[in-house]
Amino acid sequence: MDTLSNAETALLGLLSEEPMYPYQIERHVAYRDMRFWTELSMSSIYKLLPKLEKSGFVTRTNRISPENRLRALYTISEKGKRALRKKLEMLLSEPEHVRWRIDIGTYNCDLLPRGKARASLQKYREALKEKIAEYEKLLKFLHDERCPAHRYGVATRPIFLMKGEMQWVDSYLVRFVKTLPAAVSRGRKMKGAEDDAPRSGNP
Repeated sequence: MDTLSNAETALLGLLSEEPMYPYQIERHVAYRDMRFWTELSMSSIYKLLPKLEKSGFVTRTNRISPENRLRALYTISEKGKRALRKKLEMLLSEPEHVRWRIDIGTYNCDLLPRGKARASLQKYREALKEKIAEYEKLLKFLHDERCPAHRYGVATRPIFLMKGEMQWVDSYLVRFVKTLPAAVSRGRKMKGAEDDAPRSGNP
């Protein structure tokens, strides 16, 4: 294994703080809500540690617990530190292509009645607004806990992204939704889908 996966990188990042037992890693992942922004999970932790050990990125020390149970303490190695730094440089310098579900909906929104497409996008916008409020509460907690600036940034970046997404929704609603009837008239209308705007002769 020459390069690290994203999950392995997150795991080595934790071990770079101090040697840890797997259960300690689980606690950090849960407390920092890392399941939300990394690919780490309880099962992946136990799968990745032996793999990283085999590659020489971590070392394992067996210790006996007070309950007389064998426990494995994992420590990042110098090779692991070099691989981690190399991966971090790549992650910080190369933009990532992200697949957004809403792109599928946007690409095909002319198949919906105009009013329903508009209402769905407005609902999406409101959901973004609510998520921003949740992250702002998280920022206050991190500020009160005196979280380091480089980790504070993990919570601020989504806010910037979602605010940008809200701006896109506003622009799209103004510029493109009003053109949907023309798109539908060109044959993109699905059977059974009717514009919910009032038609002449109807109440």
